[in-house]
Amino acid sequence: MATKTQPSPNISVLAEHVSEHLSVFVVAEDTNSERPANGGLRLLNYPTDAACIADGERLAGLMTYKHDLYGTGFAGGKIVARAKEPGAVKDELISITAELLQSLEGSMITGCDLNTSLEDMERLTALTPHVLAAVGSPVDASAATAHGTLGAVEAALNAELKDAKPGRVLVHGCGAVGGTVARTLARHGWTVFTVDLSRERAAVPGATPLPQGCPWWQLKLDLLVPCSISGLITAEMTRAIRTSAVVPAANAPFQHPQLAEELRQRGIQVLPDPLVNAGAVIADSIERFSPEAWKDAGPEEVYAFVRGEVRQRAMNFLEQRKQGISVSEALVHVAAERSNDPIGLSFGELL
Repeated sequence: MATKTQPSPNISVLAEHVSEHLSVFVVAEDTNSERPANGGLRLLNYPTDAACIADGERLAGLMTYKHDLYGTGFAGGKIVARAKEPGAVKDELISITAELLQSLEGSMITGCDLNTSLEDMERLTALTPHVLAAVGSPVDASAATAHGTLGAVEAALNAELKDAKPGRVLVHGCGAVGGTVARTLARHGWTVFTVDLSRERAAVPGATPLPQGCPWWQLKLDLLVPCSISGLITAEMTRAIRTSAVVPAANAPFQHPQLAEELRQRGIQVLPDPLVNAGAVIADSIERFSPEAWKDAGPEEVYAFVRGEVRQRAMNFLEQRKQGISVSEALVHVAAERSNDPIGLSFGELL
């Protein structure tokens, strides 16, 4: 398994559409329908097509890393789209993406990402079968990611939330993932501080929203849970952070990877983000490889499975770290064997 969060050598643009108003690129490992690439459809106002492709390569590399860690049965991929006015091209985006997916004959499967919604995936599913986004299911992909994050929190605490002593936590970003994490911790008696650009989202019941511009990184905490943007944590913040553990649901939350290592050298537990935020891809694996169990199961059963799988793997990682093993070696140790069945099959065996 590759332990870097950089694109694998075999990641490339598999299909593309470029027009005056919209560019769409399928960036993925060279694979096939037996082990399809999997990653969401992201729509942003990238400055250039080259920048769009570069982000796709970076994200596909992260997806490869995540799929390999959990043995989902997928390869890494991402669909990235560039438009000056993202909100004005949705109809064209759905149509073009469906054509590109059809042309790849099942070797790429997509779902929601930035600026694409479940409604978009429902429209896309009407045009192509190569979508995994819990369409028509009570399971929510973001909720799955949130429950995986809670499993990682429990690993950092070395106890399930119902048994752990409540402490002080800051959740940065209170969208579909962070909001669920913040609400759950507040219900378990934690003192929860929230930061979000939206005052409404930050106002999680039982939490204390911090005002815009507040130096949240100076708070004394037991947990820091970044659930917002990549590159959130700067060198200045790293020097000031006082917490026992960082559990990031956000992809690449540090501006530079070495900043995480600086915190580790100070005795702070920092879980790698692909280990934490894999809930949605675990759910995708269930939907793809155990379709009957997926249809019969309730969302809470899926979320509990995701939470337990992430908790166990994160606990194994932290145990390896206690033994003095490096981060990269510890990740190799806890990663699924390529020869194993996809993790989604094990969910079906439980029912």
